[in-house]
Amino acid sequence: MRPNSDKANGKPVRLTPVAYDDLRHLFQAFQQNLPEGKAVILADGDVDGLGAACVVWDALGDHPKSFLTPAKGRNAFGDETAALVAAENPTSLFVLDLGISPRIIAPGVPTLLLDHHHPRGAPEGATVLSGYGLDPVPTSSLLAWRVAGTAENDWKAAIGNAGDMGPPDEILDHARAGGTKRAFDMAKSLLNSAKRSSDPARAVPAAFRVFQTANSPKEVLEATGGDAETLVHVQNEVKRELSEARKAAPKFSKTEPLALIRFSSPARVHPLIAQQWRGRLPKYAVIAANDGYDKGRTAFSLRTNSGLDLLEILARHGQALGINEPEYGHGHHAATGGSLPTETFERLLGSMGFG
Repeated sequence: MRPNSDKANGKPVRLTPVAYDDLRHLFQAFQQNLPEGKAVILADGDVDGLGAACVVWDALGDHPKSFLTPAKGRNAFGDETAALVAAENPTSLFVLDLGISPRIIAPGVPTLLLDHHHPRGAPEGATVLSGYGLDPVPTSSLLAWRVAGTAENDWKAAIGNAGDMGPPDEILDHARAGGTKRAFDMAKSLLNSAKRSSDPARAVPAAFRVFQTANSPKEVLEATGGDAETLVHVQNEVKRELSEARKAAPKFSKTEPLALIRFSSPARVHPLIAQQWRGRLPKYAVIAANDGYDKGRTAFSLRTNSGLDLLEILARHGQALGINEPEYGHGHHAATGGSLPTETFERLLGSMGFG
């Protein structure tokens, strides 16, 4: 379900809280009509995507299922992810916290998309549960819990909601208060390290397995075995890489209120760098660019507190340069980014006023 458009001004209509009931009915109808065979849950690897995946996993009960996440530096709607999904031979597909696009990931496979980012259109025939347009906009974890959650996994949705700086929610906030704040925050940080690592293909499934089988944040922290060891390893890696990336100094555009922090790291620390610098440069949109994350490409994150529309900035420069890349300009008006071939990224910087 997508927000309707206000014909007077073209802006998304703010849906009332009762819309959650409509979305719940859509989820239940999709679930009740699942064909025999395997359901694939394709989710983002950050803690919001993992929280949503845990909720949906539980909702499917004994139905055969598997968990996937896109390859490093890729989104849900490219050829690589389509091949990854096809290899699982799914009979149904859940796409969580990865955006909403008209691109069909698995032709002929019943698909449900659940997300809170700015939608780019919907694939024909898919069931779409979009939180974009609700006031406040929920995270994917919060949305998933509202349509399919239980009292047993409310704390998992709470971790996902907090990890993506989601809005207050009376029930999830109560679940968050049910354990110690220290354990909650430490579990959130540990799980988030998986996608930020240099090897998310290994770390994100490990994080999901630890999260999905735990009964509390404390159990996430006290988990043992190979998956738990993987999470500790990648958390230490991310801390080291973040420390190095913090040494980079900003450069400023000659034509727009844009600041560039550029570095090279195999870990996905560019969103954290952009997040940290936006508070220090409140009048600018901050671009954190990482040349070491994906060979031959530059991964970048934009963040701002200035009120600038980052999606508009990327769309304007992208149109001027003829950029047509699937890993470009997804997300929110104040938090977006992408990945481009480094040569194309250099052209983008030139267009943005960086000499």
